[in-house]
Amino acid sequence: MGETEEKEVKKNHGDKEDEHNKAEKADKADKKEKKKDKDKKDKNEDDKKGGGEEGEDQEKKSKKKDKKTKKEKNPEDKKDPEKLKMKLQKIEEKIQAMVLKKDEIVKLIHDAEQAKASAVATDAPPPTN
Repeated sequence: MGETEEKEVKKNHGDKEDEHNKAEKADKADKKEKKKDKDKKDKNEDDKKGGGEEGEDQEKKSKKKDKKTKKEKNPEDKKDPEKLKMKLQKIEEKIQAMVLKKDEIVKLIHDAEQAKASAVATDAPPPTN
C-alpha cells in the first residue's frame, strides 16, 4: 500500500509543478506583451517628437535612398568657377591618395619578386663547369 501512496504523491507533486510552469510561462508572455506595447508607445512618441534612435535610423535610411536615386545636377554649377575649383581640388586629392597606394603596391611587388628571386638563387645548386 505504500507504493500507491508514493505514486499519488509524485503525481500530485508533478501536477503542481505543471501548474507552476504554466503560471511562469503566462507571466513571461504577459511581460513580453507589456514590453512590446511599451516599445511601440516609445516609438510612437519618438516619431511624434522626430527624435530618438528610431527617428535617426529612419533619417539614415532616407538619406541612403536619396543617394541611390541620382541627384539632379544643377546646370549652373558648370558655370560657377568656385564650385568647379572645389571639384577639381577634390579630384586632385583623390588622385594623390591613389598614387600613394599605387607606389606602395609597386614597392610590395618589387620586394616580393626580389625575395622570391633570392630564395630561388639560394635553393639552386651551384653551377658545375
